[in-house]
Amino acid sequence: MTNVVIKKGGLIELPKVLMSQLGLTVGKKVVLSIRDKELLIKPVENITERITDSIKLEDKKLIEEIIETEEWM
Repeated sequence: MTNVVIKKGGLIELPKVLMSQLGLTVGKKVVLSIRDKELLIKPVENITERITDSIKLEDKKLIEEIIETEEWM
């Protein structure tokens, strides 16, 4: 477990080791969600691939557009 400080404007800087473990780079999109009062951070690509596999669509760009336009996430 790693502790970080929330900065002005609610910014949280992720340590390099965590970014590396998640496959994140600067500018990469992530999805934030709350489960049981815990903040979850997931790379958008993982969600896109999961949706692609579950509904048998090959068009990842289309799925990314759907994810970006939906507020349920």
